[in-house]
Amino acid sequence: MADENFGDALLEGLREAAAWKRGEKALEVVNIDPMPPERIRAIRRKVARSARAFEDRFGIPASTVSNWEQGRRKPDPAARLLLKLIEQNPELVESAAAG
Repeated sequence: MADENFGDALLEGLREAAAWKRGEKALEVVNIDPMPPERIRAIRRKVARSARAFEDRFGIPASTVSNWEQGRRKPDPAARLLLKLIEQNPELVESAAAG
């Protein structure tokens, strides 16, 4: 029974995708921000007291960090990767930045 429901659901999904491709159906689109301002602020607070201290430690300008935290700008993919690295291993990134 579960296999039949799965098969029916799969076929329905394929029909829906084909209808969307032909322009017959609009599908809901949800864009998820992979690095929202709240997360950037949490990363910065975890490793530095201020945006200026973050700049001194990692070399990312304080104004850039502030713009990210305020949502005025979004970090590009390379900056998101750097922020993730800082989140996971700040000492490694600090060492590389000082290098």
